[in-house]
Amino acid sequence: MRCDGLFLAGLAQRIPAAVDVDGAVDDGRYDPADRKADAYASVAVADDEAPPEMAAAAARLALRRAEIPPSDVALLLHASAWFQGVDYWPAASFVHREVLGEDGRRAPALDVQQMCAGALGALELAASYLAADASRASALVTTADRFTGPGFDRWRGDVRGIVYGDGAAAAVLARGGFARLLAVSTVVDTALEGMYRGDEPFAAAPGRPVDVRARRAAFAAHARRLAGSLAERTTSGLSEAVGRTLDEAGLGLADVSRFAFPNVGLHVLRTRYAEPLGLDVERTTWEWGRRTGHVGAADQLTGLTHLVETGQAGPGDRVLLVGIGAGFAWTCAAVEITERPGWGG
Repeated sequence: MRCDGLFLAGLAQRIPAAVDVDGAVDDGRYDPADRKADAYASVAVADDEAPPEMAAAAARLALRRAEIPPSDVALLLHASAWFQGVDYWPAASFVHREVLGEDGRRAPALDVQQMCAGALGALELAASYLAADASRASALVTTADRFTGPGFDRWRGDVRGIVYGDGAAAAVLARGGFARLLAVSTVVDTALEGMYRGDEPFAAAPGRPVDVRARRAAFAAHARRLAGSLAERTTSGLSEAVGRTLDEAGLGLADVSRFAFPNVGLHVLRTRYAEPLGLDVERTTWEWGRRTGHVGAADQLTGLTHLVETGQAGPGDRVLLVGIGAGFAWTCAAVEITERPGWGG
């Protein structure tokens, strides 16, 4: 989807204090070989804040930075990958009440469940929502997660090469702002949805600890029936989503200054993301991501926020945000910084 007349007007993040990964190695929670391959320095750990609380804090700051009143927000989308603190409850409605309140009575509050591609998927939905009606002034996208026990082991819950951090991010999409949204698009391959389901039977209620390694092993045992290997299919989805977005934005890879990928470990980032696209890791937000861990669907927005806050991305720079979520979905967004906001570096 090529986007005309839509901008990022405000960005913000809520990242809790970081915990050094060496402590997890010392007490046996994190494998030393994984630590060496991943090269994470720390991960963010939220002790006191639930995900919706972090999302609301990020959203309030993003709106202040955008200088947009809550009454101008026509849509609120909240993305998440894991438990939000209460069962059978819409987290988006909490964020809406905390941030928009009575001023947002005509702004729907909807949860987006596309795992770690959720925030960028929400951005695509928000862009479509604004494009459909010129009277809609702006949209608010939030995302937040906290990966904690007993249900989730941040160090071993997913495959090797991914350690999870906690935090939140928010973005305000509007008719004017500091960064032009050039294009956003999604590619899906639901033949791979079983990769994060495995052989687990459908349960009547939540409560089982997450063990993605076992699920993926079970899926791989039956994946021979698929056309192409798992690595080939995931690489193909990534390349197609990136190529499609760049084409719609009228850009080539050489025109992009920085790339914000999921905050996976260094070996996975290099071999599964950067090298297939012919990129150097130095062009990514890895130096930021290695200090937070993989914060669910927030990595791309926190990475872009960090680039703008520190002045590493300024007027004329193009940034490609690349999201990958179980299911499987790849969503990419191309943005061009048009001016340095007052809160920028």
